[in-house]
Amino acid sequence: MDELDLLARALPDAPPPSPEVVARARARLAAGHTRSRSLTRVWALGAAVATAAVVTAVTVMAGLLSAPAPVLVQPRNAELLQLADRVERLPDQRGAYWWEVLIVGDRVPAGGYNLRTQQRIERRVPLDTAERSTILSYAPSALPASAADERAWRAAGAPARVKPRCPKGTLADECRPIRITDQPYGCEWRDMGDAQVGDSSLASFTLADLAAIPADRNGLLAKLREYHRVWVSRGFEQPFEDFLPLAGNLLSMPIRPQLRAAVLRLLAELPDTVVHGTATDPLGRQALSVTIGRDSDRSPSYTRTLLDPRTGAMLARAGYVPGGSDVLAYTARAPETGWTTHRPPLPKSCKALP
Repeated sequence: MDELDLLARALPDAPPPSPEVVARARARLAAGHTRSRSLTRVWALGAAVATAAVVTAVTVMAGLLSAPAPVLVQPRNAELLQLADRVERLPDQRGAYWWEVLIVGDRVPAGGYNLRTQQRIERRVPLDTAERSTILSYAPSALPASAADERAWRAAGAPARVKPRCPKGTLADECRPIRITDQPYGCEWRDMGDAQVGDSSLASFTLADLAAIPADRNGLLAKLREYHRVWVSRGFEQPFEDFLPLAGNLLSMPIRPQLRAAVLRLLAELPDTVVHGTATDPLGRQALSVTIGRDSDRSPSYTRTLLDPRTGAMLARAGYVPGGSDVLAYTARAPETGWTTHRPPLPKSCKALP
């Protein structure tokens, strides 16, 4: 379609005038003295300008129709920002107890083959501070890491327990024989003196501490600066900019959705945060794979944080073989993790520690 076609559509043919209109026009023309030629020229000029304006508008319209659509530029780490928008609208659900179940996996050399080890660790934290929290851990279990490792294990007599090859200086308790099974066994538990939640890499938190963290960007940054000052007072020299990625550890803790959304937005701003798209976590769940912070130069592996695409909570953190997708070690939050109205019972077979 060209400009003339558009003009024809914009100015369709008018219907012919009626006999009365024609008669009135002839009478005015016969009078002749009431209209000047200058008025005729003004009318002609006005008609020309109006027609030119229509042609110009139609030409602009044609240009807009033929021009390519503008390209919408996505903001950096848009997936995290979109996830934050969804998470912010989630309801804040709480119960009487926070039940955290961690599955810790590793690949351990043992003789001429490798084992894939797993250990289950549970923490029961009451909302009522008058109650004590408990922590429970199972003995690590293991299976051959691959089909080739299983053949080597069977060639060695398929032992029921295998002593791992431990680096020099490893504590004896950390180098005990491992049972070849995929089921947890041999659990121990103890009362904890406080109700600490999560790890202490960022700070030591209780449920009340987490509930007090502001959910707006400026308030969150102010809190993180407080935690950083505590680090510095203990002798650490890490700049605040390098400390900021540790805010990602809050995503593994029982924080309200609005705070989780604020953390996601803050992480999206950091220069070393990279979103790698969807992936499968070590427990087989779909996740959003993200790099938060830089990997250590001393480590040959690379690390990914795997987030729940619905809630933004951390599903797992895993280390991978350089240039591949084989998991070396991981810490994953089991599906049981969450709030519950009743205190999760301790297995009767577990041994209570002083």
